[in-house]
Order: sequence, then C-alpha cells, then structure tokens
Amino acid sequence: MRFVRVFLLLGIIFIQSIADSIIDTSSTLESPNQTPQIPIVNGFKKLYSLHADNFIFLESLSPTHSNDANQTQDNTILKNPTISNKPKILLIMDDIQNASQIKQIQSLPLKIIPSIFPKTKYNPKTPLIAQKNAFYMIHLPLEAQNFEQKELEPIKVGTSKDNIYAIIAQIKQDFPNLLYINNHTGSKFTQSEKDMLNLLSVFDELGLKFIDSVTTPHPASEKISHQQKRLIMQRDIFLDNEISTTHTKAQLKLAIQKAQKKGYIIAICHPHTSTFKALKQMSDELNHALEFVTPKELESYLSSQAITHYTRERFYANAQ
Repeated sequence: MRFVRVFLLLGIIFIQSIADSIIDTSSTLESPNQTPQIPIVNGFKKLYSLHADNFIFLESLSPTHSNDANQTQDNTILKNPTISNKPKILLIMDDIQNASQIKQIQSLPLKIIPSIFPKTKYNPKTPLIAQKNAFYMIHLPLEAQNFEQKELEPIKVGTSKDNIYAIIAQIKQDFPNLLYINNHTGSKFTQSEKDMLNLLSVFDELGLKFIDSVTTPHPASEKISHQQKRLIMQRDIFLDNEISTTHTKAQLKLAIQKAQKKGYIIAICHPHTSTFKALKQMSDELNHALEFVTPKELESYLSSQAITHYTRERFYANAQ
C-alpha cells in the first residue's frame, strides 16, 4: 500500500511540473505601459520600467542563480500540509494615503493589507487613516536608482544608522501599533548590504519586521537572510504595473497558480480603479482558491512549516 501511495505521489508531482512549465512560459511579464520603457532587445536583456510608485528593475527572462540554484527543495515543499488545504496569500495594497482608499479596500470581500505612506507635510493625516484599519503596514520610501518624489523624501544610501533610527522611531511614534514595513521605491538602497544591515538593525531594535517589495533583481535582503538565518519575506508578484483590469485579472490568475504550486505567495497592488474592479470581479474565485492572511499570520505559517528562507516565485514570459 505504501508503494502505491508513493507511486501516485510521484505521478502527481510529474504532472504538476509539466503544468507549471507551461504556465511559466505563457505568463505575462510584469511591465507598466503608462511610462517610458526601454524595450527588450532580442528578448533577453532586462526590462526596466518606471512605475508611478516604484522604479522597478524587473527580473530577466531566465532564472538567476542567486535566488534559484542556491535554494533547497526543503523550503518549497510544505512540511505539514494538514494545517490548511488552501495556499496562503498576503495581498498588500501600496500607496495608501487617504480615507477614501481605505473605504474602497474595506468594500471588497477580501482581506487586503493597506501599506500606508508615513506622515509628512504632504500626508499629515496618514496616522488617522491607519486607525481605520485593523491591519496595516507602512510604505517606507527608500532611495531609487533613477526616480524621485519631492513629497516623499526617501532614506538615502549612506544615511547613518543614528539618522535611520531617528526616522523610523518617529514613524513608530506616529503609528504605535505598527509591526511591518515594506519599501516604496528603493532600487538603489535595497541593493546596498551595508545600508540594509543598518536598516534591519534599527527595525530589530524597534520591534519591526521588513517585507522586501523587491524593486531590484539583486536585493541585499537575499544575502542577509542567508547570512543571519533570518526570515525576510519578499514580494512575489506585482499585479498592476500595467494599469488595466484585463492585465490585473491575468496576474491574479497567475498568482493563484503559483500559490498552489508553492503553498504561499505575496502579491502587491496599488489603488487604481482598474485594480479595484479586477479584485471585485475575481473575489469569489480568489476566496475559493486561497486563504488571505496578514503579514503576521503568514510569518507564523512559514515558521510552522520550518521555512527559514523565503522562496520567491519568479514570473517569466516568452521571449518575443
């Protein structure tokens, strides 16, 4: 009987691997169309895109060894699948800065975690907005390679640890229930191991956790996670770099497929009208296929599965 079960399991894994390979080669590459882009040359060079929110260096069309080859299968296979039959999804909506956006999130039958901009002279009421939501994060501006927003002064490469501490401590004071922070922009800062070590050290001192939005193909959090044997959660997919309901729905379907393969996924979206429309139209399908969780719930789940290094799911497209 045991031999039969093993044989059936191997057959299922083989079929799933074929399906996944088809998905990987037919998926749509995340790419905003609302801003100038450098086209893909012969389908192999990296695609660079300037999102309204992030300066994002998107993944190349072929896997990189830094995030794939060095990861063991132990981190991708769930240790105790009896905990829940549904894959987990942490769905973060970035760029939240007003009460209207919170109301739109709350109108959806989905557990969506708003990531709210820190308090600034341009957004003085964001702490009040946070109070309207049971779960929230802070969307922390970090320095990008080629993108600036005057109203959102980022923490820059080379900022001293003391100054970083002062900035984050003020945010913690403005948002006393804060536990998790993800980066807004940051393609330059998050590549710097020295600066990321300072930032994470400050987070540790203040009882905060970092979720990497992954706006560069070479995030220093990868190396730090391995070196320190600490779990640093990472974005798997952007849902709406292309602002259209059709694209967002396609990305949501892809997210479901990838979550079913891996068991968990982190998706990031933005408060676009098309995004809200896509989420509403697919809410039944999403709730049926996935379990929506908070950052803390996902972290607890990964811990229960003995996952100590976040395995980020890559999204590729055909080279055309």
